[in-house]
Amino acid sequence: MPDLIRERRFNPLIAGVLSVVIPGLGQLYKGQLIRAIVWFCMVGLGYFLLVVPGIILHVLCVAGAALGGAGTDRVRVV
Repeated sequence: MPDLIRERRFNPLIAGVLSVVIPGLGQLYKGQLIRAIVWFCMVGLGYFLLVVPGIILHVLCVAGAALGGAGTDRVRVV
C-alpha cells in the first residue's frame, strides 16, 4: 500500500479572527510557529512604541494569517 501524504488545511476566517484577538495566533493555528512568534513580538513592539504602527502591523498580521498559505509541515499517513 503506498504512503499517503496529507497536507494541513486551515480555515482562513478562523486564522484571521485568531490574529485579531492575539497577533500571531492565526499563524500558530496554521502551523507557522516562527512567524507567530515574530508577529507577536513585532505587533507588541509597534503598540509599545506608538499606537499607529501597532495598528498597521496588526492589520498586516491579520491579512497574513487569513490570506497566506498553511505551514509546510506535512503529515505522512502509513
